[in-house]
Amino acid sequence: MRNFKIPAGIALVLALGACQDLDVQNLNDPDRERAISSAEDIQSLISSSFYTFFSTLERSCYPSWALGVAADEGTSSWGNCGMQDISSEPRAAFPNTTAYGYRGVVQDAWFRHYDMISSVNDGLKAIKDGLEIGQGGADNPRAVAFGKFTQGLAHGYLALMYDRAFLFTEEMELENTNFELKDHKAIMTEAIKMFDAAIAASSSSFTIPETWMNGQSYSSAEFVKVVNSFAARFISSLARTPQERAAVNWQEVLNRINKGITSDFGVTLDDQVWESIYKERYQNATWFRLDYNLIGPADVSGKYQAWLATLAADRQPFDITTPDRRITGASPTTDGSDVYYRSAQNFRADRGTYHFSRYGHKRYRTIQQTQLGFNPLMTVAEMDLLKAEAYIRLGQADLAVPLINKTRTTRGQLPPVTRDGASGASCVPRTKTGACGSLMDALMYEKRIEGIAVAAGQAYFDARGWGTLVSGTPYHLPIPAVELETLRLPNYTFGGVGGQGAAQ
Repeated sequence: MRNFKIPAGIALVLALGACQDLDVQNLNDPDRERAISSAEDIQSLISSSFYTFFSTLERSCYPSWALGVAADEGTSSWGNCGMQDISSEPRAAFPNTTAYGYRGVVQDAWFRHYDMISSVNDGLKAIKDGLEIGQGGADNPRAVAFGKFTQGLAHGYLALMYDRAFLFTEEMELENTNFELKDHKAIMTEAIKMFDAAIAASSSSFTIPETWMNGQSYSSAEFVKVVNSFAARFISSLARTPQERAAVNWQEVLNRINKGITSDFGVTLDDQVWESIYKERYQNATWFRLDYNLIGPADVSGKYQAWLATLAADRQPFDITTPDRRITGASPTTDGSDVYYRSAQNFRADRGTYHFSRYGHKRYRTIQQTQLGFNPLMTVAEMDLLKAEAYIRLGQADLAVPLINKTRTTRGQLPPVTRDGASGASCVPRTKTGACGSLMDALMYEKRIEGIAVAAGQAYFDARGWGTLVSGTPYHLPIPAVELETLRLPNYTFGGVGGQGAAQ
């Protein structure tokens, strides 16, 4: 790989700062001389880094909306934030140019994560150079633990989203380091090391104030659980293909989950700074509906299989008949606990009626209406279902069954599955042929339904590893065109039916 004196992603963040077209409040003051002048400022620099992470994925439409429709979790024909282009069928290659109107799909997460990394590095370096936070440095372990955690979050999401990236830590001097682009696997390896460094620093007893991850304080032991759960999510989500997903170190995933969260993790919204545009739009019938590729496996009438057998250009919306009470009530036109029914369509027919859907998501309707209250970013249900996948992959299917049935039989009011999967005349889920789904099919269905709008991008990361992306969907995003120009590298992209880095 070619070496660069200063990686453009870092240099541009430092040089341009607020000139980037960001639609969120930057809590990391770009005046670094002022920001690192005292222990209080260093702690603020580190503690505010989680907000940058949150705002990148939840308070912006880039790239959360595009990744959601690319995974066929949501559907929308609107061009906003790249949704139409990335979800149109047949899939086309991503237009990675500086002139592309929705270049924020690739640019925003890239620059924001490096902004976050750069700020955290400043703080960690100051501590390494002898700065003491608290009496005699009593609060240094907390700052280091939190800084390594958010440093790992940023690198981890760069690895999940992009084909390659730069590694940038507090050990690296911008002026004296020859930076090298590394592939996503190498970046993720380093991200997990950062998580482990955060865990090691948490051997000291401390409390993370509720303002750092808005709404709840964490003891050092509770914080370690959060870090382990993110590690489990990242390790399992990195795979680009079913072959890579099968080769994941599932024992490591299982070990992390067993040391992970025991209650849902998230932040408290305040309708001011901590807001979730991501969840708000997902609950809005004008912007999003649920894709039939997501909820179709719940249908027991055969209409979903008929919809799949129809050419995409000729597909029309249909009513789902299902016993899953999250999707509908007793009839196809009544609301379920998580999903509302609306026969009217507001998407443009000339952009493809395959975008049409009569079902939308409402589980987080309170967030849409108020931007107040608890906003989940990771749930126990997600960890349970990831644990179930680990058991299946490790040949311990019997242990996966009760974990899958937890939400299936309670919230879904569906009959329990066995190690052989779903069964019966009204079995859910169903495959593309109409057969009752296997245990793995039931797991994937459950994780997708329970995970709607919880964590931006997660449906996409899971879908590529499971092999359920529509043919031609990019496996990952390219380095932004503006970066490639700065680095004097050839432009490239991914996606398109038969194209490079695209689902088959």
